[in-house]
Amino acid sequence: MLVTMLLVGSWVSRRIEQATVQNFAIIAANYVESFIAPLTQDLAEGDALSVPAQQAMLEIFRDTALSERIVSYKIWKEGGLVVQASDTALIGQRFAPSEDLQAAWRGEFAASFEDLNDHEDAGEAALGVPLLEVYSPIHEVFSGRVIAVAEFYERAEPLQADLRDARRTGWLVVGSAFVASGILLFGIVQAGGRTIRTQQKELKAQLTASEELAEQNAALRRRAISANLRATAQTEQAIRRVGSDLHDGPAQYLSLAALRLESALARDAKPGARDEIRNSLERAMEEIRSISRGLALPDLESLDLPTLVRRAVSDHEKQTGMQVQLSFTGSEPAALGYTEKLCIYRFLQEGLSNATRHGKVDRADIVIDGAANDVRVTIHDAGAGFDPAQEPQLRTDGGQGLRGLKDRAESIGGAVTIDSAPGRGTTLTLVLTSEGQA
Repeated sequence: MLVTMLLVGSWVSRRIEQATVQNFAIIAANYVESFIAPLTQDLAEGDALSVPAQQAMLEIFRDTALSERIVSYKIWKEGGLVVQASDTALIGQRFAPSEDLQAAWRGEFAASFEDLNDHEDAGEAALGVPLLEVYSPIHEVFSGRVIAVAEFYERAEPLQADLRDARRTGWLVVGSAFVASGILLFGIVQAGGRTIRTQQKELKAQLTASEELAEQNAALRRRAISANLRATAQTEQAIRRVGSDLHDGPAQYLSLAALRLESALARDAKPGARDEIRNSLERAMEEIRSISRGLALPDLESLDLPTLVRRAVSDHEKQTGMQVQLSFTGSEPAALGYTEKLCIYRFLQEGLSNATRHGKVDRADIVIDGAANDVRVTIHDAGAGFDPAQEPQLRTDGGQGLRGLKDRAESIGGAVTIDSAPGRGTTLTLVLTSEGQA
């Protein structure tokens, strides 16, 4: 922009100078021609002025107002011949025609400011004042053809001042325009740069968020796969446990009952064999019922939350004789699906079972804290406790274990927390929110 400003400013300055010089030249030429043209008509027929014409020209440039403005003059004929001049030493000499002189012979006004480089301008250049050099064609009165060219040098102090002011004004206008354009362009670039930087920050933030989300999704996928593998292992262990229980419990009792039945039917049946058969069958049925209760679930979907909790607590109390203190706070959640109810039921089963088996206690406290969009279930016992920092493993008896409870809760958007330490009991908390409800 700086280089362009210099080029445009220089071009504008030259154009202003040319226009100003041309206007001054035309005015001066018309003024001078009104005096010189009538005196130079002799040049239409020859290459010299008559004596009266020469005397008249001397008087014009010496005694009239022209003498104050015109410091020198020359009258040219074709071929570069000087036929009359204020410097009489030049009369009769020939010089190579300049471009301005040639233009004047074509009928055009030509002018230059402070351009005194031609050989015939040596006298004028020696004056040391600003001069306007003007070439004015002299026309024949009747035919209008150019018969001579008048060259004169006019003092140009006013023209010099005008040119100085014009150049200053031109440069001021051009410079102001380019400065304003530069400021505007700088503002546009700055605004664009800020927009680009803001968009870059937003894109980086979005990229970071996307990467974090992708990492979370990958972690969730790994956890889901791990949970699925653990669930499969638990299912397999539960099947083995059921098979083992059926083989070691009811199958043995039924086999014993069958043997006793054969003996009872024989002639040598022992006294009391019938009672032993009956006891074996009753114990086998009790074992089968116990296994069935561990596998079968009540109709959870039709139960509300308080009924579901009481059912789980009642079943455990009947099986173990444990005393459970149950309390409800808040309100029942607006909607609980089958998945959430099953999670709560299994959590109560496993939590109470752990309190009995591992905590070695005969009492536990359960608090159900409900709200419109979430439910919190807390089981507390004052038993032996354990170190929760140790990763809970799958149970070898096929039970769910704490890891299974965590997996089940997290799969539906819930969470299980464990607060325990050796010797100070255990508190298990299940939280299900509306985000995890089906």
